[in-house]
Amino acid sequence: MTDTLDIPAQQAAAEDASTEAETAVLGACLMRTPDHDPVVVAAERLRDGEWFHPHHETIWRAIQALHGRSKPTGVPMVEAELRRSGDLGKVGGVVRLSQIAAQACTSVEVGHYADLVHGYARLRRYQQALVRGMQIARQAGPAAVTDAITAHQAELEHLEADTTAGDDLFGRFGDHLGEHLDGLETTVEASAVTGLTDLDQVLKLRPGNVIVVAGRPAMGKSALTLGVALANAESGRPTLVHSLEMGRSEVTNRVLSNRARVGLHHLMEGGKAVTEDDWTRIARRLPDLTALPLWMDYTPRVTPGLVRSRIKSLIRQTGRAPLVIIDYVQLMYTDQRNNRQSAYERVSDVSREIKIIAEETGAVIICCAQLNRGSEHRDGKRPQASDLRDSGQLEQDASAILLLHRDDAYEPHSPRAGESDLILAKNRNGPTCTITAAHQFHYARIRDMASEGVGD
Repeated sequence: MTDTLDIPAQQAAAEDASTEAETAVLGACLMRTPDHDPVVVAAERLRDGEWFHPHHETIWRAIQALHGRSKPTGVPMVEAELRRSGDLGKVGGVVRLSQIAAQACTSVEVGHYADLVHGYARLRRYQQALVRGMQIARQAGPAAVTDAITAHQAELEHLEADTTAGDDLFGRFGDHLGEHLDGLETTVEASAVTGLTDLDQVLKLRPGNVIVVAGRPAMGKSALTLGVALANAESGRPTLVHSLEMGRSEVTNRVLSNRARVGLHHLMEGGKAVTEDDWTRIARRLPDLTALPLWMDYTPRVTPGLVRSRIKSLIRQTGRAPLVIIDYVQLMYTDQRNNRQSAYERVSDVSREIKIIAEETGAVIICCAQLNRGSEHRDGKRPQASDLRDSGQLEQDASAILLLHRDDAYEPHSPRAGESDLILAKNRNGPTCTITAAHQFHYARIRDMASEGVGD
């Protein structure tokens, strides 16, 4: 006979084990000595909100507050701290503190029990995610199944990434110095390329970088970043494009125009506008375009969780972190589903999550962004990083900021017609400068000035 699964009994056992682990950790912190500091060990492994019992969370915060002021964390001091905050009665008073101290684990066991507390907290979040998944599944109609699965998958991917910092991320400066010096003997290959020679020389795309490409409307943000995506994919590197502003047909026409050198207006009109020469050029390029390691995502409601999910999927398929293009970041949603967020708060949240995702996965993420009208009231109309719309967080989180400007957008008869300025306003890994490129919007592309007249 198959044993019946006793879920309530298993749940009770897990709660008991979680309580035991929490008590052991808090007890050790209450018994802290000058020779051993369990608070540091526990803090490396635990985050706020991970305690199963609210009164344990309250005690832990009191311990951390004392520890942060270099005060003892024994029962008398914690009692005084809780009394001062008005929380002593909520945790059971000094009697409960004494009981917890009596159940302290040994100094060598603190890390083990703290890991258990963290593990049980992740397990609870996993269970809650499954419950939400079931609720969404019950409410979703047949047409919404794909969106429901994508949302649930994104939540699980976010949970998978929600781990405490590993030991390798914290330690003495000298611990890894020798390894770093050995690495300096080898030239570091860029993790991604832009396809623009001058830009690649100054903008080194490294794993974990977030690049913001910004400009006013019609400055060529999509043309530039789509060209970057194609050049990177042609180098054999996996590339992912989240197109929030343009649909499949529009993007495909731009790719064909860009690489086959077919007039974009021909493809947009279709029919007789596409000449025999156009078809010949397209046919010549089709085998290469079909084989590109280039993935497109036209999902209209893109969240950081979905970006993380897509990146991890490509890492599993290709073994490498991709270059990711997001066009554009101000159209993204947060994973919080908070309808009361202002645009500033939403973009700030998205920016912080994108930065975390890049660092976690090693992907290079290029985000298109809109600028406000500030530059249009400035002499010369040249944009600045402070013109980024909706959030200063984008400026802060970016490894580099590339601003697009062209004189002929404001002066059609400018002597610099056909030229685009790529203003590298921020560059953590190199110099800031301005690079001049040639825009060929009839081919939906921006190219090196030296390549302006070159056929392919």
